[in-house]
Amino acid sequence: MKKTGGFRARRMVVRWLGVLAAAALLASGLAVSSASPATAAGENTILSLVNQARAAEGLGPLKLNAAMSSVSTAWANKMASNGSMTHNPYFSSQIPSGWSKAAENVARGFSSPTAVHNGWMNSSGHRANILGDYTDIGIAFVTSGGTTWAVENFGKYGASVPAPAPPEGVERLSGSNRYATAVAISQQYSPGVKAVYVTTGANYPDALSAAPAAAKQGGPLLLTPPTGIPSTVRAEIQRLRPDLIVVVGGTGVLSGAIYSQLSVLAPNIRRDGGSNRYETSRIVIDRAFTSGTEKAFFATGANFPDALSASAAAGATGSPVFLVDGHGRSVDAATSALIEKLGVTSAVIAGGTGVVSAQMELSLRAQPGVDSVVRYAGSNRYSTSNAINSESFSTAPQAFFAVGTGFADALAGAALAGRNSAPLYVVPSNCVSADVVRNLEAFETTSRVLLGGSAALGNGVVYLSRC
Repeated sequence: MKKTGGFRARRMVVRWLGVLAAAALLASGLAVSSASPATAAGENTILSLVNQARAAEGLGPLKLNAAMSSVSTAWANKMASNGSMTHNPYFSSQIPSGWSKAAENVARGFSSPTAVHNGWMNSSGHRANILGDYTDIGIAFVTSGGTTWAVENFGKYGASVPAPAPPEGVERLSGSNRYATAVAISQQYSPGVKAVYVTTGANYPDALSAAPAAAKQGGPLLLTPPTGIPSTVRAEIQRLRPDLIVVVGGTGVLSGAIYSQLSVLAPNIRRDGGSNRYETSRIVIDRAFTSGTEKAFFATGANFPDALSASAAAGATGSPVFLVDGHGRSVDAATSALIEKLGVTSAVIAGGTGVVSAQMELSLRAQPGVDSVVRYAGSNRYSTSNAINSESFSTAPQAFFAVGTGFADALAGAALAGRNSAPLYVVPSNCVSADVVRNLEAFETTSRVLLGGSAALGNGVVYLSRC
């Protein structure tokens, strides 16, 4: 959408605030005036559009709160008099007391109430406020000197309203933290697995290659903090009764003490760890893919989003994910030797040239035995994820979703998605792109699994709200 104006979003959460709206307005020096018929019509249009958007997501309507609209109008007039769009730093003390959550959207320069609403809906932060867990709204849409100024104030009052039931075919695997979420994902496996991979939950590099390796072995990936094995993780390993525990990472990542704690939980244990993330990647791959592989994925070791989607796609085809120095000019000698040893003939690069260089691609093309090199990439982590899945799957009854701004939930989820031959989409926290929705329709996806709690993936992902 071509932007015709500007906008900003802000939100706050508190237990209780005991400041009366009228007193706060007087203290701030902001005048409260009645809306003109034209102004009121604009505000009513925005209210109608907001509640239509919420209804489309299965959410209840917001009640127009006159006192909140007074705050919104006062701030819209203040911005107009200053000629500058800023947030009201005192909005949370000016709206009626008793709220448990509050938020604000501001905008300038949009041609109509519909245009400013569409602008807010096309911005993830503002959309999150409009579709958020609120009960009341205040609205202002004023024109001054030929420029429009708009404000929305949101507040949640009264008892919490139960969230609507998720659509059929949607489930969530989550726990109280990243370690408990990994356990919840692991509980999808039956006891008697061949291997359990354990890696740190404090960082991502080692686990990126471990996820497809775990999928290859038919076992889960569990996370642990560097301070020791949580009791929930210990209990899950005991439930799984694995033949082997693979500790991923060197002693600087997971200590000898953690190794000792794990050693009593299975008849066999080994450490797959090198001096850095790239050597660890090679060790994990070499030991998991002993019968070789024709196909391999290559992703930067400097960040996680592209490799997470690649890990699920690789796991679905029994392929490894090599971590490479994305800004390097060529594949290093040790990685080249392992590619040749495994018999790789097809190389898939995850991400654009900004993350895996064109020189690295040329090096892979020159690799002995490799006769096919393709690159799956988009303009950002989300479109790259969609490109990887679009090119790697022709059908997908099940699909996994994880937030693209964090790595923890997707690490364990990638192993399960790979085992289930399902794509994993990294997405924003409260919406998905239209391309993802089209993919799901083309794949005839009927089951969606959200990885992590509602703070990580909100209702926008549950209901496939467009970004």
